Amino acid sequence: GVPVNSRVSSKIQQLLNTLKRPKRPPLKEFFVDDFEELLEVQQPDPNQPKPEGNQVNVLKGEPLGVVTNWPPSLLAALQRWGTTQSKAPCLTALDTTGKAVYTLTYG
Repeated sequence: GVPVNSRVSSKIQQLLNTLKRPKRPPLKEFFVDDFEELLEVQQPDPNQPKPEGNQVNVLKGEPLGVVTNWPPSLLAALQRWGTTQSKAPCLTALDTTGKAVYTLTYG
């Protein structure tokens, strides 16, 4: 027995319909299963240019036994340099003209 305003109930119905819709699309729309393609071994292109010249091998030279108290690694050398030469420049970046642009200090 209560009079109902059709305008209000249509707005409520529109709100309910909006709330019922999913906020995000299902994950299947974003996921592409290309696992099968990853397992296939791609054949090299027969028109690809072939390498020319001799194969380069690494040569092992003489050990640098000049200084006996060198640090065993690069990190150890940086740490030793930082403790003995604090605030000293350790890296400088140059621009195309050879002018120093940035200088990084270690310490």
